Amino acid sequence: MGSTHAFGGLTETMEALARFVRPGGLALVGEGYWERPPAPEVAEAIGEYPDLAGTVERAESKGWLTVYAHVSDLAEWDEYEWSWTGTLARWAADNPGPDGEQALAVMREHRDMWLGGYRGSLGFVTLLLRRI
Repeated sequence: MGSTHAFGGLTETMEALARFVRPGGLALVGEGYWERPPAPEVAEAIGEYPDLAGTVERAESKGWLTVYAHVSDLAEWDEYEWSWTGTLARWAADNPGPDGEQALAVMREHRDMWLGGYRGSLGFVTLLLRRI
């Protein structure tokens, strides 16, 4: 979920999925979107996303129809962020030395961007899409 950048973005992800999902078939796709415009430095660091309506429009642009969606709330986002930053912090604490220090630096950089940058601005939607 949320790895559409691996294909170049949401539109390209939907094109790739179309090669594997026949008409009438379903795909579950998660994607970020801006709930409110971010500070310019946050948008530059995180990337360009449309709003929720634009995200749905992009998902449907290549022969798909949204049949259900779930918008993650702030508590779900926080759970996700604390889980992965906390896991990285625990690993760093258990692995002292250069690798642990590097992991801790990555964790802190990400956590700072989340808490001081995109928390409350970047949303996440899970779309259940039907190939048409």
